[in-house]
Amino acid sequence: MRSPSRGASRLAALMLALLTACGGCHKTDAERAAEERAKIEKQIRDSNTLVPYRALKLTLRAYGTAEQPEAVTALWEMVLETQKLPQRELTQEETRQAAATYLKLAIAFYRAKQTLREHDEDDYPLLWTKLELAKQTAPEPLFPGYDNGMEHLFEGLLLVMLDTADQGNRLPMTDLTLYEFSRATPRPEWPALLRTVSRAGRGLSFMQGRYHYASEEELTAYVTEVEALPEVDLRLLGQLSQRGATPERTREGLLAAGYFLRAWNRMQLKRDEPAADDVERGLKSLEKLGIENELTWWGWAFVHYRRENYAEAAVNLDKLARSPYLDEPTRQELQTSAEELRQHGKSLPIFRQHRAALILVRALVARAGGMEEILVTLLGEERARQVYAPVAWMDRVVHGLAAVKSEDVVREAGGVMDKALEAGNQGLSTLKAKLGGVLPGGAGASAGSGPP
Repeated sequence: MRSPSRGASRLAALMLALLTACGGCHKTDAERAAEERAKIEKQIRDSNTLVPYRALKLTLRAYGTAEQPEAVTALWEMVLETQKLPQRELTQEETRQAAATYLKLAIAFYRAKQTLREHDEDDYPLLWTKLELAKQTAPEPLFPGYDNGMEHLFEGLLLVMLDTADQGNRLPMTDLTLYEFSRATPRPEWPALLRTVSRAGRGLSFMQGRYHYASEEELTAYVTEVEALPEVDLRLLGQLSQRGATPERTREGLLAAGYFLRAWNRMQLKRDEPAADDVERGLKSLEKLGIENELTWWGWAFVHYRRENYAEAAVNLDKLARSPYLDEPTRQELQTSAEELRQHGKSLPIFRQHRAALILVRALVARAGGMEEILVTLLGEERARQVYAPVAWMDRVVHGLAAVKSEDVVREAGGVMDKALEAGNQGLSTLKAKLGGVLPGGAGASAGSGPP
């Protein structure tokens, strides 16, 4: 007869072996983040929606250089045609002319696509340099140490701001921002502040692309690096800002942004308690800055809700509902949510919806006077105009290309399209699908104004 002690020992050993084996059943956050980063690279590599955007940037940077691809010349000439479009609402005749211009641009793009596929934009002069030369002014670096990575960083940040201000959600922005921030690789000679900001950019773009574990890594690193930033680097942002913020205020502002971003990402991971902790820390930073607005009202509502202080949460939702920067349906929804909190204290979708983030950000942008006004405040009027205009122009050109019918491109090209065209057509079709087909008002409406 087998002894009970020996049987119990074997059972314990078997359970221990099973537990050890199962240790690999649950991946760590770091393992999940590594998998997501590999998926991000694949998404960028395989993206069709990036084709028009990258081709346009390469054309702008390659034109006029000794190594300029031959097919770029025709494409560049058509890009210049977009600069003649009026910067106002178009008449019916001007709308037809704009549509014709973008059709010709699409044809030139797809004829050149095979050549463009063999070149990379970063092999050519910086976009900032080419734009300065186009204005017949001596090119000066936008910032000390300005290079390819820094240009990708600023372009990514501007794309995020454009997407935020885009009430219609027209642009397939996720692939564009992933592309820009993936190339925003800091160099040792960059100011520490910009290296840190590049972390925030990647964290934000990963979160928007639903790569939440990779975003957690980047945003956690961002918060840590902000806390360690030396005063000399914080003064850099204060000098750029027209308000001349002190290093202490700059640090608190950067920390608040990091905590709120990480909190929102943690909500997507259903980690509400750590998210509430982050929101509370961000609110303390905003309190030090003397800031009270839609973000603080929502933040305190969320923190009180998680702490089961439902009456206090409802009071802050009431404040948010009274904001003049919200539309009437949103105000009514917030008031209903506040009343629900007072009566039942049940889970409220307003705290987790992606739309809630859009409500807050757009209200804050409106409170600040719009995206261009924010840039003016941060950079000054002249530099803001220089920084904003090229990206806004490319935004309009991408919209104009998206409104072109693929069958028109094939017909007008005279049957010369090859496999490169077929692949490119997929990019145009994908882009149009994400934009919901032809934009309201046709090509002229979507490109209603010309370049800067």
